[in-house]
Amino acid sequence: MSPTRANRVSPPTVTQYVLETVRADILSGRYPMNSRLDQQAIAAELGVSIIPVRECLRQLEAEGLVQISPRRGVFVVELSIDEFREIYSIREVLEALAIQKALPHMTPAHLDDVGQINARFIQAIQDRAFATALEINQEFHLALYEPAQQPLLIDLISSLSTRSMRYRQIYVNLPNRAQHAIVDHETILTACRNRDVVAADQAVRSHLRRTLEGVLATLKVSPESDHHPSDGS
Repeated sequence: MSPTRANRVSPPTVTQYVLETVRADILSGRYPMNSRLDQQAIAAELGVSIIPVRECLRQLEAEGLVQISPRRGVFVVELSIDEFREIYSIREVLEALAIQKALPHMTPAHLDDVGQINARFIQAIQDRAFATALEINQEFHLALYEPAQQPLLIDLISSLSTRSMRYRQIYVNLPNRAQHAIVDHETILTACRNRDVVAADQAVRSHLRRTLEGVLATLKVSPESDHHPSDGS
């Protein structure tokens, strides 16, 4: 483990800092699948007590990133194609609903703000800062749906987006795939600027399906296959 990183940021709370740091380390692959997380080592590295680490791990378990076993310890959860498909089938329904609810309330100023977020996404892709691009991508989607004024719906979308981030990292790390996301975002924004609910709905659904198919293709899993990444096929 590297020296303490606690002095690198000024987080809103210690627990939030630990959560964001450990989550990022899992999503980046610093903690590989099935690896055991040493709570004492994490606490020492981040310069915190064991309590926020335990709170962090409970939250990460709720997000589906780790599994806590009373006897074996805490382990990073293995990727599951079945779970990824399920997440994206649910996301498609929820995000289509969100864009339908949000679009009638979108203002030009709001769309300009979302466009600025997308510009940052494009820049991150061009800089090959793919981990940053994933975070901005999530920010783009959540900002897009904000005018819906449906906080529970947005929370559900946010949770599923976070849970699927490890899978999407496989997709966005490939430049050609990332370019597809850029085009999809522009298509969504164009539909919203045109106040076309049907086109916006279709654009969101198409974007999510393309991401699903891209991840499966990268893992060399057919859309109807029941194989898992660990199957080697």
